[in-house]
Amino acid sequence: MQHYAIGIDIGTGSTKAVAINESGEVIAASQFHYSTNNPQHGYSEQDPEVIWKAFVNSLQLVIGKIVTAPSVISLSSCMHSLIVIDNNLKAITNLITWADTRSEKIADEIRRSSEAEKIYKATGTPIHSMSPLCKIIWLKKNEPGIFKNAYKFISIKEFLWHKLFNDWQVDHSIASATGLFNIEKLKWNNASLKLSGLTEDQLSQIVPINFIRKDLVSSSAFLLNISADIPFCIGASDGCLANIGSYATEPGIAA
Repeated sequence: MQHYAIGIDIGTGSTKAVAINESGEVIAASQFHYSTNNPQHGYSEQDPEVIWKAFVNSLQLVIGKIVTAPSVISLSSCMHSLIVIDNNLKAITNLITWADTRSEKIADEIRRSSEAEKIYKATGTPIHSMSPLCKIIWLKKNEPGIFKNAYKFISIKEFLWHKLFNDWQVDHSIASATGLFNIEKLKWNNASLKLSGLTEDQLSQIVPINFIRKDLVSSSAFLLNISADIPFCIGASDGCLANIGSYATEPGIAA
């Protein structure tokens, strides 16, 4: 019986899956591309449902090439993405990508405020337009209807994880790039919540990067044609994982 793991990366331009056996050899791979929309200057958006389809297709193709089921499936995704979910558990915005710069003025205002240094030291996230903190404040000021009807503010990985397990959970790595996460206390940062106008229950439960679930919802297990108890590891962000993949884990080593 062949034992193998699947890594799947949800990137900006495509979702890529790779199966690796116990000898470290690549035994199957897939990639599905999608587009980014720029409806206005500075806007960078994607359809999260299209990315979900790419995620499913990538896993289907890799698993379909191999007779046995994977030992584990682990996720990687880009940082700084934002989707707003309403009380009906539907996305009421497109996916706002890391490249979206509409909140530049908001970032400038925060950097000039008395809270800037406090938030930066607590979260470790530079205050810039990529930060979901700035994106959320922009929505609060410019799209009050969306902000008012928001049930959750999530990343693309959380969107996919909810499809898989019907739970809102985010790993330390993705959370650490939001400007909302206290990297010392490993919890949502009070000063960031106050500045953004959010409450903790509008954000996902925070879990470690090695957090594993073995209880796929039946519809996703059916789509992927795998058993519902296949282990899924929530994984980390692409930047952090690129360092590990490049063995750049010690001072003085460049990735």
